[in-house]
Amino acid sequence: MKAGIRRILLVIAGGFLLLIVLEAGLYNWRLLLSMRYKNLTELDRQLSWKRDELLVERAALLNPERLQRVGDELGLAPVPLQHFSVIRLDSDLSGGEQFVCMEQ
Repeated sequence: MKAGIRRILLVIAGGFLLLIVLEAGLYNWRLLLSMRYKNLTELDRQLSWKRDELLVERAALLNPERLQRVGDELGLAPVPLQHFSVIRLDSDLSGGEQFVCMEQ
């Protein structure tokens, strides 16, 4: 009779240890899923911001007149070419041909 009780106690202890191992595995799996969810939500936020920036850029490129009008309202204008001159650097000093655009 004592051998039967001992086997029952070993089965109960084994089941209890298996339950503990399964619970630890499930906890780690939930932790992994929550970390993956956090990373995906951050990626979604970054991609949404990038999408919004690209939509603004697309709108500006599709309607350059509007962009010109907004620039005029802000007092922005391109710099006239008369304000720039191109000089050539000495190739002996720089190691190759280089051009520099400088404002006058």
